[in-house]
Amino acid sequence: MSDPHKITEIFVLTKSTQPLSGIVQINTADEEIRFEITEDLAHRICTELERFLTR
Repeated sequence: MSDPHKITEIFVLTKSTQPLSGIVQINTADEEIRFEITEDLAHRICTELERFLTR
């Protein structure tokens, strides 16, 4: 596995409210990457981040 890139900024934008979906934009020093996200995936990411923050 290659070395991870350092995230410099992150943005979450609402794409639609019905059904809830959005765009997660992650910026690094070299590039800007955009991902489409659903409400279900957003909850899963929150769970993983909570687990990370409470270790």
